Amino acid sequence: MDLNTGSDFIVALAWRSAQLAAVIAAMMMMIALAVRHYMRNQERLRERVVTIWRPLLTRVAVEPGEPPALPRLASGQMPYLMEEWNSLQDAMRGDSVTRLNAVALQLGLDAVARELLHSRQIGKCILAIRTLGHLREPTAWKALQERLVSTNALVSFYAAAALVQIDAQRAMPGIMLQLAERESWPGEAMARLLVDAGADVAREPIRALMLSLEPSKVAPLVEWLARVDALLGSEVATELLRRHGGDDRVVAAALLVLLEPSVLPELRHYAFSPAAEVRKSLARAIGNLGDLAETELLMQLMGDRVWWVRYRAAQALLKLRGMNADGIEAARARLTDPYALDMLKHVLAEEPIG
Repeated sequence: MDLNTGSDFIVALAWRSAQLAAVIAAMMMMIALAVRHYMRNQERLRERVVTIWRPLLTRVAVEPGEPPALPRLASGQMPYLMEEWNSLQDAMRGDSVTRLNAVALQLGLDAVARELLHSRQIGKCILAIRTLGHLREPTAWKALQERLVSTNALVSFYAAAALVQIDAQRAMPGIMLQLAERESWPGEAMARLLVDAGADVAREPIRALMLSLEPSKVAPLVEWLARVDALLGSEVATELLRRHGGDDRVVAAALLVLLEPSVLPELRHYAFSPAAEVRKSLARAIGNLGDLAETELLMQLMGDRVWWVRYRAAQALLKLRGMNADGIEAARARLTDPYALDMLKHVLAEEPIG
């Protein structure tokens, strides 16, 4: 091969490559500019909605009577209006909800929500679900049930919340099935959802579910039940301790929601559990339920090898029914473990007695 020919070929290839790279760079810059322009336009749309509609919707929510005249919606503003409307609905109760719903129907938010419910964009789908839930729209029941079993945890959770808003009693069986299978729903939000459903509606379905589940799935639900109905939570926790007393996760969770002091004698053996989480929960349970008869056991736990167990035991000692400054001094005088003494000193500095 001629050297000059080979050299020319390499130069030409390099030149073509440089041209291609320049074209690609120009295209990327154009795409970036287009995206930037689009985002700026969307932000302007959102700002217009906030400026015009937030005070108007707030006025509708707080002022009885005929709603004010509603301005025309510009193209592309509807999703941002729905966001504002949902945010306000989240904070409202009673007649304010009714007035906001009337305005939503007047604006056609229900029809838009039904369309967005089928969007492949998760954010738009969730926005539609929230809207239909706040509207208590019964015709959306089937579509929301389909979203309840979505593989996306947020879509599924918001569908559960919407179904509860529409008909909590009817929604419970499907939600209980999802609770049994899912570990991805946010616990705090789920507890609030069950509280919103009402104790009368949620109490027995949750109780039946918890007593039927394997121990590995029960522990996260114990606190939820206690938040819905503290007394029932305590009763179920007592039964769970008798059924699954060898499962550390169940025991640690159940001990924290007990309300009946009479069960304490059945629990003292957990002071010897190899699981620190169980010993820590026992200390807290004794503090919540115990009296001076539990002093010796707490003094033992204050010498535990795990810092958190010692800390909870010292806190519990101060909380015992009938405990006072003289009782604390008497306990201090009998303590010989330096770790226990240090922890009592630490907790007394946080929570002085007398």
